[in-house]
Parts: sequence; C-alpha cells; structure tokens
Amino acid sequence: EGRGDTNVFAVEAGDCSPALLKATGSRQGRLQLERQVQVLAALHQDPRLGPWAQLVPCTLGVGDVDGLYFVLESRLPGADSRRLPEPERERVIPMALETLAELYARTRTVAALDSATVDRWVREPAAQVRAVVRGTHRDALDALAARLVVELSGRTLARAWAHGDYNQTNVLVDRGRVSGVVDWTEAEPDGLVGADVVTLLVFQRILAGTELGPVLLEWLADPRPVAGVVASMQRAGAGEELDVRTMLLLSWLRHVGGNLSHSTRYAANPIWMHRNVRTVLAGL
Repeated sequence: EGRGDTNVFAVEAGDCSPALLKATGSRQGRLQLERQVQVLAALHQDPRLGPWAQLVPCTLGVGDVDGLYFVLESRLPGADSRRLPEPERERVIPMALETLAELYARTRTVAALDSATVDRWVREPAAQVRAVVRGTHRDALDALAARLVVELSGRTLARAWAHGDYNQTNVLVDRGRVSGVVDWTEAEPDGLVGADVVTLLVFQRILAGTELGPVLLEWLADPRPVAGVVASMQRAGAGEELDVRTMLLLSWLRHVGGNLSHSTRYAANPIWMHRNVRTVLAGL
C-alpha cells in the first residue's frame, strides 16, 4: 500500500532492471501520479541539479488498464531508514540534511512572494481543512490563515526546489550514503527554503510513534529543538528569515491540507482528525 489511494509494486522493467509499478483506481490517486510524472520530468530537465539528479527516479511509462491508471518508475538502490540496522539509522538525519542543503545550494533564488504563491502555501491547504472542521475549530483556522497571509505577503524569501514530503521514508540509503530521494508528488520548483527541514524533523518524531498534532504544539511552545537547523538553512543564502513558528505552522497546514486533498480516508478517520487537526486548532 502506498500513499493515499495508490498501490505500489516492486517489479522488473522490460530490460530486467528494477522498477516500481504504481497503480490507482481513484481520481485523487490519478491526479497524484500525474503530478509525480510532471515533477520528475521537470527535475531531470533542470540543468542546475547536475549530478544531484541521479538521486531522482525516472518515469519509464504510463498508461490505463481496465480502469486503473499506472506509472512505471525506475527503482533506485538502497532502503529507507525503517529497514536499516539501528546504528545506521542515527546517521540518516544528518545525511538527509546534507543532501537537502546541496539541492538548496544548486537551485536557490530570492524573490518577493506574490499572491499566487501565498494562495498555494496558505489559502489552498486552508480551504481543504476548512471543509472538514466546524465551529471554534474553523474560527481558529481562519485566524491562522489570515495571520500567515499577513506574515508572508510581500516578504522576500529564499526559494528552491522543495520536495514537500521530505522524511526518512522517502530518503533511500545504500552503503552509507544517500542513494535516492523518492515520492516527489508534493514538490515545487520554487518552494520555501527550510520547509523540508521542518518536515524531516517532525517526521522523525512521528515515525517514532508520536502524532503530528502533539509534536507541533510542543515545538510551538518551545521551538529550540528545531530552530537552529531551520534557521541555518535559511541563512545559507540571501533572503529574509521567517520565524520558526511560522515555518512550523506552514508545514502543518500543508501536510494536513495535502492529506485531505489526496484521499477521502483522512477526513473519514475521526482519530486522525482529532489528533492531527482538531487538537492543533484547539491549541491555537
């Protein structure tokens, strides 16, 4: 089982090279796979990536069979941290940060945020969440979205290729080095520098068994566990520096809004909604 409404199978391509077959029968799943194909093509066509592009899978084929939409991708070597021996797992976060820093260095630009970018980062994911909350939770969401719009509008910030779901399950390691970065469905070529750092550090806690909502509220109260590394990524080039709490809230909004848009199963899950959406909005 893969992300959202997509199933993933390990197969061999026609030349017997390792591949992944991703298949879906839902509209949401198809949109995500089509987005992945577009992003992978854009990454491989971007000359700024240079040898970094070797970490990105290639699309080998797409099609429809009996109502299912499928994509065939190259399968990169290595495994994610869940399949590594315990001593190697401790090295994944530093290696993932180094890999991300190189991507930022290769593709970083500085630009003022326009209304379309603020829509993409705030208003659109907020609309996804707003559709499934009511009462004081909706009021808290509206206040948060308005605050983020004010904080971002007109700011001159560092932008770069951003993965959008950068966590240990999407960073492959082989023979002590990062061998691949996969699942680029949420990527954008002009994403916020540092946002992927927040996702990586948050998911370190989530993969250890803590829900997103409690982690977010804990770090909003005391952001010191993440503030230093997030700030260092922003300061590596020109551009204004966003407060780490703003980065945390943007990352949470994008994550929950993205999940709700990808599959109906999230809104239908009362436990997920309580722990990851309503708990945060009540805390705010």
